[in-house]
Amino acid sequence: MRIELLSASHSVVSFDSGVKTLDEWLQDHGLENQTRNLSRVFVLVSDSNEVLGYYSLTMGGAQKGDLPHSLGRGLPPVEIGMVLIGRLAVALQHQGKGIGRDMLIDAIKRSVHAGTSAAARFIAVDPIDDTAQMFYRHFGFQHIVGDLNGRMYISIAAAEKTLDI
Repeated sequence: MRIELLSASHSVVSFDSGVKTLDEWLQDHGLENQTRNLSRVFVLVSDSNEVLGYYSLTMGGAQKGDLPHSLGRGLPPVEIGMVLIGRLAVALQHQGKGIGRDMLIDAIKRSVHAGTSAAARFIAVDPIDDTAQMFYRHFGFQHIVGDLNGRMYISIAAAEKTLDI
C-alpha cells in the first residue's frame, strides 16, 4: 500500500465508504479541486492500484475566537494559519483495519511539514458525524464549546508530540 496524490490514473468511480457525500465529493470534485489548487487529495492505493481511502488537505485560517479557549489563549486578534483536513474516508470493505488511523497520521505529518513552511499553527477537521468526532478526539482534536458547526482543532505542536515527530 502507498499514499499518493490523486491523479486521472486512479479509478474512483466505484469508491464506496458508506457515506454518500464523501464518495460523491471524491468522484465529482476531488481531481478538479486538486487541478484548481483548491485542495490536495491523497489516496491510499493497494498494490493492485485499488483506492482504499483518501483524504484532502487545504490551507486556511481561524480567528482567535473560533479556537478552543486553551488553543487561542495569548494569540493576537488576527487570522491564525491552519491546515484543514477537509475529508477523510475509507472504503467499506477496508474499514476497521487501521487504515483511517494510518491516513490521519499521514495527513498530520504532511500538515506539520506544511506548518513549518507556511506558518500554520493548527490542524482542523470537520467531522461528518459522531463516530468521526470520536475518532478525531482519540487523536487529541478538541471541540469549541458552543460551536454548532462541529469543527475540531489540534495545535501542530500537540500533534507533533502525540505522534513523536
